[in-house]
Amino acid sequence: MTESLALVLCPSPTERATLLAVLESLGYEALVADTPEGAIALFERRHPDLVVLEDGEGLPSLLRELRQRRRHEVEFFVMTHAEEDALRALEAGASEVALTPLHPALLRHRLQRLHAERLLQRHFHGLQQLCTTASRIAGILGWGWRPDEDRFHWPDEAHQWWRGEPPPNRAALLARVHDEDRLRVETTLEHLRLLGRQAEVEFRLEEEPPRFVRLVAEPCEEEASLILGVLVDVTLARRFEATLERLTQYDELTGIPNRAHFLRAARDMIRQATPERPQLLLCLDVAGLANINDAFGDRAGDELLRTLAQRLAQWAARHGGVASRFGSDEFVALVSLGSESREAEPIEELLATLHNPVGVLTTGGERQELHPRVTLGGAWIPAAGTDVEALLRLARHQQHQAKERGRRYFLTSDAESGETPLLQLESDLHQAIARQEFFVLYQPQRALETQRLVGAEALLRWRHPERGVLPPIQFIPLLEETGLIVEAGRWVIDTVCAQLAAWSDAGLPLRVAINLSPRQIPDDGLVDHIAECLRRHRLPSALLEFEITESLAIRDPERASTMIAAIRSLGCPVALDDFGVGYASLEYMLQFPFDAIKLDMSFVHRLVETPVDRAIVRGVVTMADALDKRVIAEGVETARQADYLHALGVDEIQGWHVGKPMPPADLIGELRKERQRTQ
Repeated sequence: MTESLALVLCPSPTERATLLAVLESLGYEALVADTPEGAIALFERRHPDLVVLEDGEGLPSLLRELRQRRRHEVEFFVMTHAEEDALRALEAGASEVALTPLHPALLRHRLQRLHAERLLQRHFHGLQQLCTTASRIAGILGWGWRPDEDRFHWPDEAHQWWRGEPPPNRAALLARVHDEDRLRVETTLEHLRLLGRQAEVEFRLEEEPPRFVRLVAEPCEEEASLILGVLVDVTLARRFEATLERLTQYDELTGIPNRAHFLRAARDMIRQATPERPQLLLCLDVAGLANINDAFGDRAGDELLRTLAQRLAQWAARHGGVASRFGSDEFVALVSLGSESREAEPIEELLATLHNPVGVLTTGGERQELHPRVTLGGAWIPAAGTDVEALLRLARHQQHQAKERGRRYFLTSDAESGETPLLQLESDLHQAIARQEFFVLYQPQRALETQRLVGAEALLRWRHPERGVLPPIQFIPLLEETGLIVEAGRWVIDTVCAQLAAWSDAGLPLRVAINLSPRQIPDDGLVDHIAECLRRHRLPSALLEFEITESLAIRDPERASTMIAAIRSLGCPVALDDFGVGYASLEYMLQFPFDAIKLDMSFVHRLVETPVDRAIVRGVVTMADALDKRVIAEGVETARQADYLHALGVDEIQGWHVGKPMPPADLIGELRKERQRTQ
């Protein structure tokens, strides 16, 4: 490397020592300043080629001052302590930014690259000599391009850099670029051709594994029709940065996000929580980890933690969330459970997954099957608040209460929730049916082809004598946990049948769907109860529909298939609810004898912006049509979403765009108005 002069302003002794050692190895003479004023004085007197600064409060003004005083091209290398400060440094005029603590190898690589680019900008007229020099520096290749002829000029060593024949023109170059980066590279080349200004872009080459490349170029001063530049292979640097990023963002043992990563992600997620689309923050404790380590060795305990972490992370990802390891035996998760009537089922699914046996290797080299014991505590968002730290304390408190009471989990939506309110709420639930405190709301469903109301979904509510009307997130999980959901579910079936009979007698028949809980599926008397309600209310069975979630069907396909067949034998249609959350393939799920498929609202929310989701919906509709099944989309909130769904062939929609959950009188009023308009 040619002898060069570097100016260093770095208060940190450790980072300064690293810098000076690397600069010396690269052939730089280093000038060290102790203050910004001293740096400006040295800069004016010695005119360095490279300035290395440590980020601080006065960095932007110092950079601007130095850039104004330069007499030739100078590279400004800034060390910053946090990612959010990097953009500020670049906007102030930094050529390159690096996160501290500095890694000598990565620092050397970056300074080498800056040096090579400076040489290129000073010596455009010596393209061949520059290419030879750049080729000796790891991963750098000089090039020339004549846009009018659309022809690239490559040095002899280009074959080695490209690992084959170099691209002769722009189209050939773009063909070598990764699909996701191609438009950015094409735009950069077009700017070079039309604007005649320096430009740069970083992209991936379509190789396996992908190679990361930085392109820097500008028009040649001596020959306007020629553009000169370099390609820099930055793959090793990017991989090293990714490794460092992973070490700072992910738990080393389990590979899932660590506390810092989780807190950042959680704050972003919580901003999107609404009462209609709540989120759940969970705290999980693994019991007996110390005993496992003592009995079978630390390796066995580590293997158990890794397995549980992966199970939790996969569950959280299926529900649009994130999981994290917070302590040696503590995990947390934040998930979005959008379906209003299905808050408890994912928790049951998670517990069933976590409690599956885990095979570990003991200190003696033998395989041992462990049976994990996990307790959960949770807080609903936004009902219990939106402050992450407060929600974590609340979820941890609920987890401790669950452990002390011998329960698998406690969930709350009360920011002040403690032992007494939760136990009191459970006690009140036992009396709710007898005191007639439950009631049913109906959320309408509209056919897209006719734009008529064709059905509704029944949603359970509780009018607490002291706390007023409670949303499902405050009592459905408790119904599930205590097993009271079986009794409450039978009450819902009877109530809905009575309401349907009244509407039919009034000449306004309407199909109503009822959700079935996982706790109701093993109920051997459920089908007999449905049959008895249909008979007692003299109700056409086709008006009573039941919804079973995809996860429930996959968890116990044999029992689910038997239950579905038994319900359909009564003449009641059965719908597959929350389809598409990630449990099974479309082909497999359609083997069940469902009459309808309800698309999960996550598809609807992304439908307008995401072509992939539109393609998935189109595929579901195509297969459903072939099998003569209705397709219902839930969570429809806008007219634009409804238009897309109609164009894709969806049969019915449900959501706030059609109507909020409403009392039976309001729903039948809407139905009467509609009938009058069409007569």
